[in-house]
Amino acid sequence: MITKVGGNRIDLSRIESDIRSMNDSFGSKGASATGDTKDSGFLNLLEQGIKEVNQQMKTSEKASMDLVSGRSSNIHETMLSVSRAEIGFNMLVQLRNKALEAYQEVMRMQV
Repeated sequence: MITKVGGNRIDLSRIESDIRSMNDSFGSKGASATGDTKDSGFLNLLEQGIKEVNQQMKTSEKASMDLVSGRSSNIHETMLSVSRAEIGFNMLVQLRNKALEAYQEVMRMQV
């Protein structure tokens, strides 16, 4: 899904696919003994975080559209919603960047 926040184009599916590819590179070592990957804590938390940020962005977009179309006149709530979505997205991008940096550092290690 591509969403527009603050004039930037955001592709959440790309972030999710990057994280999944990193998880696939490490294999299913974080999975439980039964092979259930839903029990892996980090991946589950990450998926939940992506869904929450996506929901915040949808809420922000709806609030903005309501304000522009005149269905709502509460600019304060709209700005709070937009700010929450922007902060959540920035945190998610930074988390992805740190995870990619850690992965690249591990790959550079000599065995």
